[in-house]
Amino acid sequence: MRARETVAVVAALALSVAGCARPAGPPAIALGTPCAACGMDVLDLRFACERDAGNRWRVYDSIECLLRDTGAGPAGRAYLADYDRQALHAAESLWVVRGEFASPMGGGFAAFLDLAAADSIAAATRGRVDRLAAFMATPAEPGR
Repeated sequence: MRARETVAVVAALALSVAGCARPAGPPAIALGTPCAACGMDVLDLRFACERDAGNRWRVYDSIECLLRDTGAGPAGRAYLADYDRQALHAAESLWVVRGEFASPMGGGFAAFLDLAAADSIAAATRGRVDRLAAFMATPAEPGR
């Protein structure tokens, strides 16, 4: 009987420690969450994104706010919302479009899992398709 109690205690401790472990991916973004860069509330999940800032997640209402805020702490892994599905994905797995369409901060950025969808939106909005890293490496155009 004593061995069973010991096993039960060890199992309970293991589960409680595992429960404290940080999840591998980002938490879901709730509508109304304030943007870490501009303070505006997230109102459209098609444009929302977040990045791991070490001990917390920084939420953004738009990709342009994420780009502007990359110097605001340790550069962690970024997650963007797929425009079509509004689900978060690792930034390097998405295609980013910068075109002439409405986005929360007016910069015209949106992310897509599907390259054909990104190409279609880029063609319709006189935009450019690339990976987030490429947009991070180039300075923003004045006024955008």
